[in-house]
Amino acid sequence: MTTAYLTAGLPVQDTSTAEASDTTAWITAGLPASELPHTGYHLYVAAGSLNDVDFTTPDATFAAGASSGSLAGYAFAASTTYSMILRAVSEDLETPDISNYVEFVTDGDGEWTGLRPDPVTTLTAKAMAGGVIRLAWYHRIYNGATPDDFEVNYGSTPSATGSSATVTYTGANKYTKDITLADGLTNYFSVVARTAGLDSTRSTTLGITADASAPDAPSITTETTWRTLE
Repeated sequence: MTTAYLTAGLPVQDTSTAEASDTTAWITAGLPASELPHTGYHLYVAAGSLNDVDFTTPDATFAAGASSGSLAGYAFAASTTYSMILRAVSEDLETPDISNYVEFVTDGDGEWTGLRPDPVTTLTAKAMAGGVIRLAWYHRIYNGATPDDFEVNYGSTPSATGSSATVTYTGANKYTKDITLADGLTNYFSVVARTAGLDSTRSTTLGITADASAPDAPSITTETTWRTLE
C-alpha cells in the first residue's frame, strides 16, 4: 500500500518511497527538521481570494522545520486584498492540500494594515415593543486581534449603511443592542468588530420591520396560597 504522510494534519502522498506492507503515517508536530517527512514548503501569493491563486510557480520556498520566512521583492499594491497559501512539498512532490492560508489587506502605501479582529457570529434581530429592534450576537477570539468595540451599521437598503451605533467590547460574551425605528420601517443590520481603525469582516446582514404595536414581554405575577390538609 502507498505510504502516506500527515503534514500539519494534511495528507501528502509520497510516490518516491517504495510501497509498504501497510499504510504508515507520521505526525510532524514536535519533530526536528531532520525527521520531518516533507522537505519544505511552497508559498503562493495572489491578489484576491483563494480562488485567484495560480499554483503554477511558487513565489517563495521555505525549508522544512522553518517557523517563519521573508518574502523579498514582491510588489504589493496599495489598498488591495491578498491571499497567501503554504503547501508542503516532499522533494519535487507537492501536496494538493493547503497547510496554511491567510487573507490580508494593504493600506494606501502597500503595507500590511495589521491584524484584524475575528468577525461576530450568530447575529439575530427581533422586533420588540415600541418600534425597538433588539440585535444580539456573540464574539470569540480565535486568530484575530482583541476588538475595541463593535459597530452596528443599519439602513433602509441591503447594504446596511446610513446609520451606526457603537457597543463596547467586554470580552468573549453575548452582546445586545436596541435600535428604535419608526413603526413599519424596515431596516437592514450588520455588525463589525473594530480595533485601531481596522474592521473585521462584516457579519450576516439581517432585514427586519419595526412594529410599534408589538406587545411588551409578558410578566409573571405569583401569589402565595394556602390550603388545609384534611
